[in-house]
Amino acid sequence: MTPESAVTCLRFLHDGALCLLWGGLGFACFLAGRTLVTPLVRLLETAVSVAVGVVVATSVSALPVQTADITGHWASVYDVSTLHLVAETAVGEALALQVATAIMLLLANLLRAYRTSVLIAGLMLCELALSGHAAEDSGLGGVAHQAVDAVHVLSGCAWLGGLIPFMLILRMAAISELRSVSIKAMRRFSTAGHVAVALVLTSGIVNLWLTVGRLPIHISSPYDQKLCLKILAVGLMTAIAIVNRYAFVPMIRRDGSFARSLLACGCAAELVLGAAALGLVASFGLQDPA
Repeated sequence: MTPESAVTCLRFLHDGALCLLWGGLGFACFLAGRTLVTPLVRLLETAVSVAVGVVVATSVSALPVQTADITGHWASVYDVSTLHLVAETAVGEALALQVATAIMLLLANLLRAYRTSVLIAGLMLCELALSGHAAEDSGLGGVAHQAVDAVHVLSGCAWLGGLIPFMLILRMAAISELRSVSIKAMRRFSTAGHVAVALVLTSGIVNLWLTVGRLPIHISSPYDQKLCLKILAVGLMTAIAIVNRYAFVPMIRRDGSFARSLLACGCAAELVLGAAALGLVASFGLQDPA
């Protein structure tokens, strides 16, 4: 595996784990409601612990792997002077902040302070703007670009990560004692989902203009190719979300079991497309828009 491929894998794992913590655990803790929060958190507990471990591991290993990517040689991982040189750059400072925040996340998880874990995960997602394309701009324009980038990441991860507890609530809705509170929780998810999708699309358009300054029409450019695929994935996710909300949800009253199955399939398709979008972002985020 080349250093560049390793950085892409680290970014994908890091972003995916934070997505689960911010969107999935966040929905369970803040939107599911008092009755469902405990069973949902219990169901997510193992996945949350794994996600925290992934965040810590990827944060700690980010500096040596990025150093190897910069130099093009894996031997740089063991070169203390080269590591120190990269650590003093803006990228190195952002990675150091990432490690510090990851340790805070680990402590919060060990203390089972799950709401705090959600907030720290959101902070770590905002930190991604410090080392991406938005960080290349300076002055007020750079601050605005980073803010838009942060909104895009937070809303996208809230949407994608929230699909996991939503699918668990679909199963709970089949239990008569939990049907009423489950339906209320799904309505809250729907409302939050509308806001998240609107923010994803709006911030995505603004971010595209600030980063590229044009439509991604240079098909010969690897960056544009991956960006177009990401836009396609998000577009398909949006279309599926609309079908889920306005076609399948109304069917619950007529045929609850069949409607829940359709909703689960739709959510699974959104998760696959979302994972693909995360992978594409992890890849073209390392390339210059050209």
